[in-house]
Amino acid sequence: MSESTAPNPYAAPSANLQELPANTQVPSIAEALSRGYDYRIGDLLGEAWQRVKGTKGIIFGGFVIFYVAMIIVTTVLSAILGALGILGETSATNLIIGQFAVSIIGSALTYPLLAGLNMVGIRRAADQPVSFNDIFSTLGRFVPLAVTALLMTLLIYVGTLLLIIPGIYLGVAYLLAIPLVAERGLSPWQALETSRKAISQHWFKAFFLFLALGLIMALSIIPLGIGLVWTMPLFVISVGVLYRTIFGVLPPAN
Repeated sequence: MSESTAPNPYAAPSANLQELPANTQVPSIAEALSRGYDYRIGDLLGEAWQRVKGTKGIIFGGFVIFYVAMIIVTTVLSAILGALGILGETSATNLIIGQFAVSIIGSALTYPLLAGLNMVGIRRAADQPVSFNDIFSTLGRFVPLAVTALLMTLLIYVGTLLLIIPGIYLGVAYLLAIPLVAERGLSPWQALETSRKAISQHWFKAFFLFLALGLIMALSIIPLGIGLVWTMPLFVISVGVLYRTIFGVLPPAN
C-alpha cells in the first residue's frame, strides 16, 4: 500500500508564520506612528554595545571622511564669503551672518555623508550586512538630504534664538529626520514631521538617551580620544536601534 498524502481533516489548523516575507513585518510610516513603541534606555544601549563588534572600522572611518569633508566645505565657504567681504573684521554683524551662513550651508552639504553613517547603524541594528561602501550609499539622495539638513538646522537655530527651549525640543525631535530620508525616501518636510511626531511620544526618554550617549563619548575622549573608537560606533548603532524600534527596517535592496 502507498502512504496517503491527503491532509488529515481532524488535524488542528496551523499557521506558517516563519515563512512570511521580511517586508511584511515592516510597518508603514502611518502604522509606525499609530502603533506606539517603548524601550528602556539601558536595554537599548546594551543591545547597541553588543553590535559594535565588526563595525568600528567602518563607522570610525566614515566619521573621519565626514569631518574632513566638513573642514573642506567650511574652509571653501569661508574663503568665498571672505572674498565677498561678508566675513570682514570691520563689521561684527557681517561676521556673525557669515559664520551663520557657513555653518548652515556646510551642514547641508556634508549631511549626506552623515546619512550614510546612519544607514550603517540602521542595517547593523537589523542584522543586515554592512560594508564601508554604505557610507556613500545615500549620495544618490544628496538633494533631499541637503534640504532636510538645511531646514532642520535653520529651525533648530531659530528655536534656540527665540526661547532656547524650542531649540532643544527640535534638536531632539528631529534626530531621525535624516535617517527617514535615507532609509524610507521621505521628502524633507515629511521626514522632519515624522521624526518629530515619533520622538515626541517619548521625548524625555530620547533626551536622556542622547544625554547619556553624549556623556559616554565625552568620557571616552579623556584617554587621548582612544575610547572614541568604541563610543562613536555605539552612538551610531544606538540611533539605528532606536530607529528600528520605532519604524522597523526595510530589507536590503537586491
